[in-house]
Amino acid sequence: MRHTFSVYFSMKAKRILLLPSLALIICLAGCGVKIVNTTPPTFPASPTGTYKLSALAELKNSAVQADSLEAFVVIDGQQNPMTLSADSPNLFEYNYQAPSDKELTRFYYVLNFVQKTRDQSLTEVQIISDIYRVILPNPITLSLQAPRAAIGTRTSVLGEKFAETDIIFVGSMPAETIFISASELQFIVPEVTPGFGHKVEVRSITRAQTAGYLRVDRANPLSVLPSKLTLQSGQRVALAFALTNPAPYGGLYINVTTDIPDCIIMPEVIIPEGARTVSATLEGGKVGSGQLFINATDIPELVIPVTVE
Repeated sequence: MRHTFSVYFSMKAKRILLLPSLALIICLAGCGVKIVNTTPPTFPASPTGTYKLSALAELKNSAVQADSLEAFVVIDGQQNPMTLSADSPNLFEYNYQAPSDKELTRFYYVLNFVQKTRDQSLTEVQIISDIYRVILPNPITLSLQAPRAAIGTRTSVLGEKFAETDIIFVGSMPAETIFISASELQFIVPEVTPGFGHKVEVRSITRAQTAGYLRVDRANPLSVLPSKLTLQSGQRVALAFALTNPAPYGGLYINVTTDIPDCIIMPEVIIPEGARTVSATLEGGKVGSGQLFINATDIPELVIPVTVE
């Protein structure tokens, strides 16, 4: 709903007036501009915490010089310049970065312009709106699925309103990003310096938000190929496991589990003592999609997406 107002001047408003009282008297006698508040009373949650406040300057006669219009929005006593919209004439906008703990914001508009008087002279005029309020939603929060991960492994960022165009950055380095759903993005940890405190950030055209800080471990000493599986029901596929160093005394047991047990038939996997590689045959069961979770002692978990068609 759009709200209009009649020009008035409160004690609060007088503290920010910059123009002579004569101009105010002229405006009260016949002001040629009306401000329309076009800011909605509530906003949906914004990933960046930024909300657009807007007001339309409606010109009621030709006495007002349109190119002289200058608008401000006053929030918490702070006067902020508004910018003219490129899409609508005489529509002014301001991108308000709301504090994370703020649920309600009150504001009002100040409009300056030049207007012709009856004797055709030019007079500077200032008008001030009523006080409006807008209810702000709780901000969208992001989180890391795990606080640490090894280079080359896959982990997730959890949150809301993700899009397929979102990209995850680890520090200043973009990571291979996989859109899972509107509430989850997965990414492959890129080649960054191992250690604590790598900022993980989700970036897009409208978002640049920190999800948390990741401890990055050295690249996983265990690799699995292929890194993604697609097979038919009843089809058998070889899965190759490789270590950077020979398997320890007694061999290395690799625990392979899945979240789709009816879709995958998988034998036990052991890399023999002193060996670096082993292969195992995986067979497709019922149709479905999910993941293989590969774990071994002192080795970070590997996750392999799998689809049975």
